[in-house]
Amino acid sequence: MNRQTPSAGGTRDLPPPLRRAGSRLRPGWVVLLGGVGIGVFAAFLWVVEHTTPPPLPVLVVIVLVVVGLLVGPWAYLAARRLDGDAAAGRILRRVLAGGATLAGTGVTVAAAIAIAGTGEPGTAGAVAMFSILVAGVLALVGVVVLPWLFLLTRTVTRERAARVRAEERAEVATHLHDSVLQTLTLIQKRTGDPGEMVRLARHAERELRGWLYGAAALDPDDLVAALQAAAGEVEDRFGVSVELVTVGSCRLDERARAVVGAAGEALTNAAKHAGVARVSVFAEVGDGQMVVVVRDRGRGFDEAVSGGPGGRGIPDSILGRMRRQGGATTIRTAPGAGTEVELRMPVGRA
Repeated sequence: MNRQTPSAGGTRDLPPPLRRAGSRLRPGWVVLLGGVGIGVFAAFLWVVEHTTPPPLPVLVVIVLVVVGLLVGPWAYLAARRLDGDAAAGRILRRVLAGGATLAGTGVTVAAAIAIAGTGEPGTAGAVAMFSILVAGVLALVGVVVLPWLFLLTRTVTRERAARVRAEERAEVATHLHDSVLQTLTLIQKRTGDPGEMVRLARHAERELRGWLYGAAALDPDDLVAALQAAAGEVEDRFGVSVELVTVGSCRLDERARAVVGAAGEALTNAAKHAGVARVSVFAEVGDGQMVVVVRDRGRGFDEAVSGGPGGRGIPDSILGRMRRQGGATTIRTAPGAGTEVELRMPVGRA
């Protein structure tokens, strides 16, 4: 049987219950002391009712002792329970400081009344006793109620946060199982087809990126969702990677569909003729227009050649499509300098 010997650090190395038991009073004794305080308080009230009040200084000392016996044990238990919690400790200290301030103010007023000799006999003692007793009751309620309410609220908040984290982890695990893990399994079964392996890997990457950045929840009739679908189709058909960055979105109307179609044609041209493995797309909706830029760093072409690469693809599928819906197209390219196709279209009314 293994035995653990406390290290040179003393009781710090022991578990919290053992450390507390070895360095502080046991809760049973504290509760007993609190019961004694309640008994002393009851006896004090009986004495005040049936005897002549003592001089003011003696009365103040007696009341302070009684209130201390009444409040002290519960304040000790609260401080012990809140050990190490800075926020709850500040609440406890403020409650005790408020009670001490109230009691001190009452004693000061009582002393002033006694020195001035105003008021009826016993007024100063009554003021001092009343202020100390009220401060003691407020402090007792504060040290019993406020810290425990704080702990209860904090516990509920932590449990809710832990439950939310558990649900998020479960959702991530489910999605990874349904998408990435299944794709990896398919890749292992198709090791003899490199093209199919690349296609599956890109499909899994696109799906995971969309899920991570919230694209999976997009409306199918949304501009961004349509651009993602077009990019995915080009990736699957031509084996290139499409990087899509979007800022804002809008509903798919005739103008937005024209932009998506022109962007898809630009992506297809880049995938077929640019000789690159990666194409970037930037889409932004704002200031009354939508802007989509398709860029590659590939071969480029000579704009003077009619139709450019792909024959009539640019004049018909890009320029003509945009022009018919009131949009504009700007193509920047040169042999060996890549190609950038900028599509601008006014945003249609909802």
